[in-house]
Amino acid sequence: MPYDPPRRNTPNPPQDPLEIDLVFNIRPCGTCKFFWPENSSEQPYGPFPCYDFKSNTPAEQESERAVGSFVWLEGITRPQAFPDAEVMDGCRKAPIMTIGINPNLTAFASGKTGASWCYPSFSSADGADSWAKYAYYYRYRSVYQEHFDLSFIERFLMPGGQIKATKPGVMMELPRPDDAPCFDIRVKYDGEASPTPIHIPGTFGAPRYVVLVDANERFASGQLLAARLEVPAGQKANIDAEPIGYYMQMVPVLRRFESYLKQKGHTTSRLRIGEDVGQLDMVACASPHWGPQWLGGNSQTVNTIISNCVHKNAWAMKQLVQTRPAIIYLVGQASWNMFRQSFGHLVKAEPSLPIYPEDGPYTLLRLTTQQDCKLEFSAQINGQLFKLSTRFVVTPHFSYNENFLLQFRMSPQAFESFESVYPSAAAFLRQDPRIKFQNQPGTFVAAAIQVREHAAQILAEIKEKYAGASAQLMASYYDPHRMMATVLEQLYETGHLAYTDPKNGRAGFLSRSDGPCTFCVNNHWIFPKGCPYGKPDEKQYPVGFLEMVTSAMVGNNRG
Repeated sequence: MPYDPPRRNTPNPPQDPLEIDLVFNIRPCGTCKFFWPENSSEQPYGPFPCYDFKSNTPAEQESERAVGSFVWLEGITRPQAFPDAEVMDGCRKAPIMTIGINPNLTAFASGKTGASWCYPSFSSADGADSWAKYAYYYRYRSVYQEHFDLSFIERFLMPGGQIKATKPGVMMELPRPDDAPCFDIRVKYDGEASPTPIHIPGTFGAPRYVVLVDANERFASGQLLAARLEVPAGQKANIDAEPIGYYMQMVPVLRRFESYLKQKGHTTSRLRIGEDVGQLDMVACASPHWGPQWLGGNSQTVNTIISNCVHKNAWAMKQLVQTRPAIIYLVGQASWNMFRQSFGHLVKAEPSLPIYPEDGPYTLLRLTTQQDCKLEFSAQINGQLFKLSTRFVVTPHFSYNENFLLQFRMSPQAFESFESVYPSAAAFLRQDPRIKFQNQPGTFVAAAIQVREHAAQILAEIKEKYAGASAQLMASYYDPHRMMATVLEQLYETGHLAYTDPKNGRAGFLSRSDGPCTFCVNNHWIFPKGCPYGKPDEKQYPVGFLEMVTSAMVGNNRG
């Protein structure tokens, strides 16, 4: 089946403001042949179930619902496919930006989540405009991704090649170690001493196998364990939205900053992912993980993807140049490494950040929240001055909630010394049931508070019972969400962030970043909410200007 829209190896020359050109160039990008081989049946992933809107601008989704799926809209299925490359989620002038490596290909996972996940694939049928749909989806996407209900999926399981349990038992863990369409699952049948491997014989270009039992879940004799799935086009379907942990990780940070703003007199302040925070990735196409085994099998294929997307096409840097956020949160050490290797010549940090931080992202979190680290650029481009100065913070990876537990962290040597001086305090960290203590070889010793509500009580006990050890412990204490929010408070105090209170029936918001934007109101589409920030009325840059700015920024450090 041909790609829809057709793929292009190189971007079209600028014809619109950059934020619009990014839509027309990222969605059909086919530069990386790993993701977009000439023959679509040779794609390494999928094909996955897809859905479409019935109109350009469907009903709005809920905002930041923390748990549970809900029916977002009634859509219609499209031919199964690999998902299009992604532009940034949210307002194009949001003053806060997060940057990860690339979108997660959730449907690749084994189990019910992977079986039910679906992706947007927009058409221009019935007078609609697929480009407007695509732009609208990413403008208003916040903390959710989409899936079908399992009862809907079950209608389209193919009868041939189904794999059923021969006895009752339990599904074992379901790792997929590489991008191969065939893989093994393991089950532990009742009464058997060892797990039984079952081969799943997937092939490229054919309807993929999905596993219908989650890890550690019991199944009955004769129960269907895995089958091939092919959801046909043209089926009406409820599209469920589900909050994703990665995207939700910024919510506690915003809530803390909201409390601060209220103390500053902005009593009705309410901050939102997708409106006050834009979410971007360095690489626009999705994969199950980031590593050679999921990206072509060797480091050269990975480097080719980075070279194409991060340097040659520079999609993320183009978006950053157009957005000009006050602050960037780089999500995880791997994201920082890619960012540093690609744009390290633009990084200003005194003292410089270590290439090999001793405690990985936690060292980087400490350093980038304690010192003023910036991405800076200034140049005359075609006689017009352009300046960019953006604070950045490196965080632990957003996908894992345990990364953001309140915790004490010490090197093994430091903890050994601490334990010799304060044995009772060390025993408290090791033995208290409210604390998860980890002391694995080659890693930092971590004592994580399991439930955030216990933190005040635990800290008070340490101060009272282990007064001598308290200062050293607190020097090794991490509250990642609080540390991230503190930087927002600093930016507010210095005037780099501001809050605009409600006026004339409009909600309040973090003031937008500098520069014009026509993403929501332009010659191609006008979204129902328009732009509440007045950005289309500002003086526009000449077409192609921001592309030239980006070329100047990345030109000194091309991969």
